[in-house]
Amino acid sequence: MMMKRIALAVFLLPSAGVLAHGVWDVNVADFPRQSGETGDSARIMRAVEAAGRGGVVWFPRGEYAIDAMLSVTNFASLQLHPFAHLKAVKPLPFVLTYNSREKGISRPGTLNLFIRGGDFDGAGLASCVHVKWRHHFTLSDATFRNGLKVGLQFGDEGQTSGCEMIVNNIYCICDRPGMAGNVGFLTYIGDSHFTDMIVVDYTVGIRDARWSNRYTRCHVWGGPVKKAGTNEPEYLPNSIAFDLQGEDAVLDDCYADTAMIGYNVGASSRLFNCAYFNNWNFKMDNPTVIRHERGSLIVTGARFSKNSPNATLYSRGKDAGRLFWRDNQPFNFNAADMKELNDELKKCGEADAAAKNEAKLAG
Repeated sequence: MMMKRIALAVFLLPSAGVLAHGVWDVNVADFPRQSGETGDSARIMRAVEAAGRGGVVWFPRGEYAIDAMLSVTNFASLQLHPFAHLKAVKPLPFVLTYNSREKGISRPGTLNLFIRGGDFDGAGLASCVHVKWRHHFTLSDATFRNGLKVGLQFGDEGQTSGCEMIVNNIYCICDRPGMAGNVGFLTYIGDSHFTDMIVVDYTVGIRDARWSNRYTRCHVWGGPVKKAGTNEPEYLPNSIAFDLQGEDAVLDDCYADTAMIGYNVGASSRLFNCAYFNNWNFKMDNPTVIRHERGSLIVTGARFSKNSPNATLYSRGKDAGRLFWRDNQPFNFNAADMKELNDELKKCGEADAAAKNEAKLAG
């Protein structure tokens, strides 16, 4: 029996390459510095422009001196080696901005764009990355280091500038002093999913300022970085782990680990299976686990631990809405620590009883 041999041919563009994690069209290594250039921003932008609309740009392992803000506006996607270190070397607004705005949604070629990998370092001179005007965009497997004002930002205040951000496995960290008051992750874009995010030593870990965002397994903590010339924590004073200012934020399996305020609730929110812990090694006393300022709040299946001499489990502002509290485990809190919570739950219980009585009368 005669068997036919079938030959398969794979055709790639001359500039294209194949990696274990995907295909790229343009390699930044093919764009060297030109005469007189002392940084890498210009050559990176030449690579981005060469990739064209919808192209994929590959950043090999190495050090990249960012001397002018990188601005991607042509729908190119970026694939970076984990040790591609893009570091600001002069004051800049951001190391990178991604601002490809489509007219209408679901246009062919404008969905499923991405930034994957890399170590974006503001070096205390710049914020790290700003993405805006996007619909269904993925950002994953990246580090955002030493952002002057913010590590990773989506959208802009006062603008409806996108939806459906898909963010997974990111690490926002400050490992140097001098930037107190900054924010690790900030979003003005709603209807998005944020999963497995770690934020370390930013004054505000995660700030949500839009609506209907979902957070899963996000962990915010701080303490190791000291103020210059002291043994005092740089980022813990006035710190907030989760600052929830967007309507209907949902947190599942999230962990506020050593912040003066664990969950600052400024709009209706839901916390499922979340936790709080204050590491007393950093000597930050009198933290508040939940500060409830506005909107309704559901808390269920949580474990909140007190590890400092003084702590408040729940504090309530005058504009706060209804509290729903079920199956939670406060650990080491005494009656004084829980007074405001217990007073509020008593009021809620009385309100529930009144509602049931009204229902019976109506029946």
